[in-house]
Amino acid sequence: MTGSINKNKQTGKWDFIFNSGIDPMTGKRKQIRRRGFESKRNALEEMTKLRAEVLENEFQDLTKMTYESYMEEWFQERKNTLQKTTFEIHSIYYRNFIKPKLGQLKVQQIAPIQIQKFINELVNETCYSEHTIHLIFRIVSASLKKAKVLKLIKHNPADGITLPKIKKREMSIWSLKQVNQFISESININRLTRCYIGFLISIFTGMRQGEILGLRWKDVDFETQTIFVRQTLTQNAEIKSGAKNEASVRSIHIPSKLVDELRTHRKQIWEEKLLLGSNYRDLDLIICTKSGNPMIPRNFRKEFYNLTEKIGLPKIRFHDLRHTHATILIQQNVNVKLISERLGHADIETTLNTYSHALPDMQKSVSDKLDKIIGM
Repeated sequence: MTGSINKNKQTGKWDFIFNSGIDPMTGKRKQIRRRGFESKRNALEEMTKLRAEVLENEFQDLTKMTYESYMEEWFQERKNTLQKTTFEIHSIYYRNFIKPKLGQLKVQQIAPIQIQKFINELVNETCYSEHTIHLIFRIVSASLKKAKVLKLIKHNPADGITLPKIKKREMSIWSLKQVNQFISESININRLTRCYIGFLISIFTGMRQGEILGLRWKDVDFETQTIFVRQTLTQNAEIKSGAKNEASVRSIHIPSKLVDELRTHRKQIWEEKLLLGSNYRDLDLIICTKSGNPMIPRNFRKEFYNLTEKIGLPKIRFHDLRHTHATILIQQNVNVKLISERLGHADIETTLNTYSHALPDMQKSVSDKLDKIIGM
């Protein structure tokens, strides 16, 4: 704790200032100032006394700091680094689950057994999925990891905790025959939903819902038949630049059939612009309301489910169209690396793990070809 004592030229009295260390929560330097002492000796005595008090209080504050008070500061930092929706979700899980169980504990006294007990109770006493429990644990673990960086704790008590095994969800997809049925029968539906073009984009590209709803006309190169994924739409219908990860910002080559459908849909959008004039909100979105506003994701999915029901096809999630697209490509022996790039996966391992159900058939087709080309 360095400090200095100086005579104030304006008042003729003595002032002091000293550094009281680094705030462990903000990482910023703290300074304490006092003014108006009659003599340098008085200023020195007061500074020495105050420095001793700060040292004592600082030690007490760190040992008495509760996990709740620490998390209040930690979430202020997270607010600046997480996406808005992610931050809101993490805040809800903290308030509803983490704070009631761990908030009253002293940060420096949290033990691994307490974290393990917390996880065990989530598994045994709630109906939440393994995915949800893993997310709650990641919030706790990340906060304690930062506490270790700030030197509030020596070891992260969340290390080595046993978590419930995530059960692989059975994937529901359509066959190629069902995809063709969906397309052929949709065009005969009276007053077909304006969201239909979005369903086609998913089938032909495997793009995520947010990527489809954020797609603009300027992101489509009709000459080269290429779609560029550059922005997304959140679940709150807010436009966000970029995509899920770096690999998700990508280009996707599309077939002529989809290009033709996009041209037809563009004519409809132009007509709506002309009709509304200045009342049209032009965000250049391909899928939007009649007034140009972003389509609410929930309403978009509802249109898909309604159309599926009218046609009489098995109900699948809209996201399963992405899985359907990938599975069909694998079944057609398309290179998995190309499929991974098309889907915007961070690496090919993600693709292989996600679509392992389709790989055995692909392996069989390889062995069948070997039987044909190698003579014995």
